[in-house]
Amino acid sequence: MPGWTWWPLSTWWHCTADTRPLDMGQYRELEPVPVLRPYLSCVWYQTVGPDEPGRVQRVLPDACIDIVWPAGGEPHVAGPDTGPVLAGLRPGSVLAGARFRPGRAPDFLGVAAHELRDEQTDLAAVWGEAAARRLRESDASGTGAVGAMLDRLQDEVTARLDRARDDGGPRAALAWARGRAALPRLGAELGLGDRQLRRRVEERFGYGPAVLRRVLRLQRLLTLAARHRGGTLADLALAAGYADQAHMTRECQRLAGLSPVRLLAEWLPTPPR
Repeated sequence: MPGWTWWPLSTWWHCTADTRPLDMGQYRELEPVPVLRPYLSCVWYQTVGPDEPGRVQRVLPDACIDIVWPAGGEPHVAGPDTGPVLAGLRPGSVLAGARFRPGRAPDFLGVAAHELRDEQTDLAAVWGEAAARRLRESDASGTGAVGAMLDRLQDEVTARLDRARDDGGPRAALAWARGRAALPRLGAELGLGDRQLRRRVEERFGYGPAVLRRVLRLQRLLTLAARHRGGTLADLALAAGYADQAHMTRECQRLAGLSPVRLLAEWLPTPPR
């Protein structure tokens, strides 16, 4: 359940290949190898120097599932969150990860997304002990050479490419969730009844359709706030797809545990007013 955990910040930007100065050590996202780009939004690493203080960061729901591998430790799967998680990094931490695009992880993991919701599950329980052991043994010294760690993670994902399906369902669901159309329209497009559609969305994304739409709206809010810092909160709410500022406030409290003012003050150097 949402609460305290020790793993890296899951950010709302994707594949920027930039270092972000967010008082969290060094965090960087990189493009995956070409064959994995339809399925992974990025691979990433995060480090905190041995003489730096530990970090605590708020992780927000983003509809993604990550494989998280701490150097010298057990790799695990971080499922889709429905609320904020306070994520900590100890001094000397080195972590590597692979982030699946929304709706893509279940094919590779062999587990429905809703079974991983609000959970961190040992990779051995998902892919078997042999896969987890291969990762551990490739970093037996625990030194955390991030380039090698990212290569090994991508090797393991690539080995499961034959599991990937391209039925168009995730893309259609994401397009619906980012818009304003009613749910029956998505069902008609996919040829699914209401109950079957809701079950399929939960299996793919870990959320029902309404929650998926809320999560993507929050991500859009953060992206717009970072790009356009001159507007008001009311302007930002409408641009992000909320009915009004009060609607934005309710959903921010539900998903982030903070009001929009406090959330954007935490995430942006100059938040809107």
